[in-house]
Amino acid sequence: WALAEAAAQGALVLVGRCYDLSETPPYGPWREALAHAPHNAGLPPPPDLGGEGQVASQGTLFAQLRAYVAALAARCPLVLLLDDLHWADPASLDLLRVRARDLAALPVLILAAYRADEIGGTHPLAALLPSLVREARAVRLDLRPLDGAAIATLVAARYALGAADRIRLVGYLTGRTEGNALFLGEVLRTLEGVGALRPAGESWAVGDLAAAPVPALLGQVIAGRLRRLPPETVQLLGVAAVAGQEVTLALSAAAAGTDEEALLAALEPALQARLVAETPDGAAVRFAHALIREALYESLPPVRRRLLHRRAGEALTATPHPDPDAVAYHFQRAGDGRAVEWLVRAGERAFASYAYATAEARFAQALPQLAGAEQVSALYSLSYIRRLEERGVVAAEAAVRVATEMGDTALAAIVRMRLGESYAFLGQIGRAITELTAANTVLDTLPASEVAGFARLGGGAEYTSSEVRRALLATPLALGGWYTETLAALGGSLDAALARLDALPFNARDAIGWVCSAHGRGQDTWAAFASGRAFGAVRDDGASVTGSCHDLLLEAYLPYFAGDLAARARLVAEMDAALARLEAQGGTPHVQALWALLVLEGRWDGLSERWAASGEGAGLRAQIAPHLGALARARGEREAAWRLVREAMPAGPATAPGATLFMAMTELQRLAALLALDDGDAPAAHAWLAAHDRWLAWSGAVRGQSEGQLGWAAYYRATGDLALAREHAATALAQATEPRQPLALLAAHRLLGELATEAGRHAEAQEHLDAALALAEACAAPYERALTLLALAEVRLAAGDHNGAGAALDAARAILLPLEARPALARAGTLAARLAAAAPPPATRPAGLSAREVEVLRLVAAGRSNREIAAALFLSERTVHAHLRHILAKTGSDNRAAAVAFALRHQLA
Repeated sequence: WALAEAAAQGALVLVGRCYDLSETPPYGPWREALAHAPHNAGLPPPPDLGGEGQVASQGTLFAQLRAYVAALAARCPLVLLLDDLHWADPASLDLLRVRARDLAALPVLILAAYRADEIGGTHPLAALLPSLVREARAVRLDLRPLDGAAIATLVAARYALGAADRIRLVGYLTGRTEGNALFLGEVLRTLEGVGALRPAGESWAVGDLAAAPVPALLGQVIAGRLRRLPPETVQLLGVAAVAGQEVTLALSAAAAGTDEEALLAALEPALQARLVAETPDGAAVRFAHALIREALYESLPPVRRRLLHRRAGEALTATPHPDPDAVAYHFQRAGDGRAVEWLVRAGERAFASYAYATAEARFAQALPQLAGAEQVSALYSLSYIRRLEERGVVAAEAAVRVATEMGDTALAAIVRMRLGESYAFLGQIGRAITELTAANTVLDTLPASEVAGFARLGGGAEYTSSEVRRALLATPLALGGWYTETLAALGGSLDAALARLDALPFNARDAIGWVCSAHGRGQDTWAAFASGRAFGAVRDDGASVTGSCHDLLLEAYLPYFAGDLAARARLVAEMDAALARLEAQGGTPHVQALWALLVLEGRWDGLSERWAASGEGAGLRAQIAPHLGALARARGEREAAWRLVREAMPAGPATAPGATLFMAMTELQRLAALLALDDGDAPAAHAWLAAHDRWLAWSGAVRGQSEGQLGWAAYYRATGDLALAREHAATALAQATEPRQPLALLAAHRLLGELATEAGRHAEAQEHLDAALALAEACAAPYERALTLLALAEVRLAAGDHNGAGAALDAARAILLPLEARPALARAGTLAARLAAAAPPPATRPAGLSAREVEVLRLVAAGRSNREIAAALFLSERTVHAHLRHILAKTGSDNRAAAVAFALRHQLA
């Protein structure tokens, strides 16, 4: 780029290069550059750098060069690039040293390029650089390695990738090339060549990056640098390459069968060549680039690699605190059976530190070679790690089967506890209760000492306590709506459990939270789940903290505190921090995102597609199904909403309580009743509402009663019994008031307002709808606000307030259009038609404006653009433009501002 810019501005550009593959001849780069110089009349003869004639001395030769360059520069500025000077011959460097000083006074720019990692302390160029800076006022530009942000920018500019693929590719390039621009370009070319980075339509796709080889050109470059080292140095570098990217001198010496002093002496040439560097403490060496290490590693014969890996593994086991991951890696590469033991150790260490992704990989690698209790232990840990997936149940069932085949009743009972928990995570409450009850029955009969023997199982220490086991049983009981049984399992009343909340096991705190939520005790619900969140934070368990945050949202915030926006902000911040921590621990970062909050806040764009592509577990999917179902209904996607209901309750209204997630299923029952009313199927709606009443009566739950009464009110409204509809809506309002449930209160006020409008009680309707609108705004719930605005528009229209009705209708449409809430938009369209029909007759409209022109003018006065007016009125922009032209003509206005002034004078806005 610099050379092209110089040439474009009229400079003479000459380039001379040095070459590594064949020895660079004396003055090689100078000769190549001057060979492309003009040989016009009037120029002195070029210097005889080839040695073909007789030159009196080197001084004479250098003087000839200066005279020739000066003559070239007298005609136009000269830019001279001497490239790859790390391969330059000594004579070329001598010439540069002598001439750089006096050429600086001429219009000559010399660019000298070299690779810093190719010149050691004894390289001639290393000694020359300070002189050039001091004597020729040279400016030194150090091209630092590209950082992650720069690599990300380069990748984004060259490849259209999805976010996940882009992050994966940038991470791979950063680690593999360490920002070296040459390596980066060659690695990208190699990835494209082997198909690991390939076009996919208009975008790109990333495949298996780990399978990509060392780029051929880089392999040649690295091999060339290695050829300049003594053979013993290359051999020891191979040992170090087997040991790792950064390896202690002690480990390398042990693997090589030598001592540290001899090792360091042999590695000295590699240090000077900058192939490796010492760590600050001097105890280890690190390869300058991962590709250098990989090229060395691949150059070793497989038999020697296996031998060196075995030596490295044995050397590590002899250290005081060997790293199990490193030992397992070396023994695996050596094909040594001792790898299994160390894989298990590595898995247990990762599991204990909540690095579940690493733990899963280690246990899965070891599992095929394990048997008996060790196999059970690995399966047990895998079942916990995979607890949000069906695979967790599969692993737990396998662990139970192996323990049973061993004839170990106690071990089988322990892993049945794990199996019961796995079922609970998937929302299979009935099966969870069955397994946990059976396991508790066995374990309660065993001596405490025998149960304590299983503490080494990942999390197995929890089962040594009867109290903890009861708490584990309480979890599915509470999730399933067995609230009395939950408290019995915890050994006391709800108030007694709350009094010692922070002393209870983690699972018990969750169970108490679900019981409190069902019984309308919002503050206690928040306290219970906040206590569980604090417990997870102390253990630095990102998965537990995210789970508690999600429970706080579904069980406390949405039912009881939706109007507390400060609490919402804190909850979102805590969830973001927990997800970041979970990702750092190797967990899945999208697990337990605040999906329900996205629905409430109207952040619907692409939400259904994101949910369909998400990796959320079955239990969470069941909890979120009512919210996604409500979203689908709001968008007119009734079949999608029905599908969520049928998947959760295939038996329909006949589904019995207690075997699945209680609260989520009651929410789906209410959704099903509304969907049935949408379909005009009143008997089906009645069946769903009756089932809802039975479930609430069975459980004794308070939460959901208000929404159930609203469902009955909607049913009687649809079947024409407005008196019963008002009665149920009034009951719903009372039940949402105590305990206070803002979103239920909002819905009750809105329905009472709509019923009052239909009865002609406009003042009463306005009062209810004003209360609903205030709640919608307090809860920052745009869809709920839009529905309330539509109801307000209806009562204002009924009361003859056409302007007020139009303003409410416009505000509602502005919310509903981006949400694509089609049923509500259809209702708005019907209302707009009624409003237009009820507009003043032509004789009373100023300037002969039509009803539609009045409507357009009102929106112009509200500051809407033509596009926004078209969207609000379901017109084309061309039609709006035509209306506006007629409005200007009829009102005698020159522009929109004058038309707005006309509207204000005639009370049209």
